[in-house]
Amino acid sequence: MRLVSLFFLILPVACAHNEPQSGADPLRVALHLPHFHNPLDARMVKTWRHLDLVFEQVDFQGRYKQRIPALICYSEIARTKPQPVIICMPGSSNRKEDLLQPLDLIPQWAKKGFFIISIDRKYTVNRVGDLGEAVRQKGLLKVWGEYVYDLICALDYLQTRREANAQHIGMLGLSMGGWEALLLAAMDQRVDVVVSVAGQLHWEEVFKGEAWQVIFQGLDLRRELVENQVSGPEALEAFRRAYPGLYLTDAAQLVQRIAPRPLLLMTGSEDVFIAPMTTQKTHESAAMVYRKMGMEKRLGLWIAPDTGHSFPRSMQERSLAWFERWLGVR
Repeated sequence: MRLVSLFFLILPVACAHNEPQSGADPLRVALHLPHFHNPLDARMVKTWRHLDLVFEQVDFQGRYKQRIPALICYSEIARTKPQPVIICMPGSSNRKEDLLQPLDLIPQWAKKGFFIISIDRKYTVNRVGDLGEAVRQKGLLKVWGEYVYDLICALDYLQTRREANAQHIGMLGLSMGGWEALLLAAMDQRVDVVVSVAGQLHWEEVFKGEAWQVIFQGLDLRRELVENQVSGPEALEAFRRAYPGLYLTDAAQLVQRIAPRPLLLMTGSEDVFIAPMTTQKTHESAAMVYRKMGMEKRLGLWIAPDTGHSFPRSMQERSLAWFERWLGVR
């Protein structure tokens, strides 16, 4: 399955940054993550069954009056024996339904004994809002923070489901979702296991070559820098000036915050968005911490041969095996 054509299709404009509170997590401040939790007010939209699998479309509240649509699948067994959870997030241009068709991941993994949930990212086709306008008004990092906050709300919702074993939660992210998986796990200890597929945005590596031009295609800043024929390192400095908290979102820093929880990093050998060296450098940063903790076995790296920006069966099988190993399902 091809993950996504582009990470970001937005127009950046600088915005004011809140002053950090004393003792506040700098990453939380940079992403403008609120501390409040609105009532979930969860609603069942639709439910259906296929063989022994239960499918549900639900929604619940995130920020005030904002509904988060979710797709859920689990085995009937979960009604008497709660199943470990996997949150699945697709790429930026994909919907949660793409994990049903054409990927067929949600039901197949539910059959393996997992409670599967996927939500629609804000500003996508199933949710009201204009991404470009949001970035103009709020800034890039605050929009990313909105993505993370919705996933935090999904974690809150999982605590309410008797079919879900919310003490054992994994997250699979593809492309933009793979980066969100790193962000969420770095922010919330309730994520126990992470698989990030082609989502390792290690800024120094991204800006060494031309990957940043592909990843940020559609941004005014990117277009201006390309027209002026600036080098990659110069472009990175321009991005850092435009977004002062950008360095805090670097994958090489996020993975250190995730340690010692099990973490698998993957990309394709031919990926033009997240090149192998980008993933390898992110892995090296994580490995320093995992080795120090004596937890090297909890850190994995795989570069899929002859693979572009996609999620082929070989990656799917490795991801599933990782979750089965670390979430206790055999």
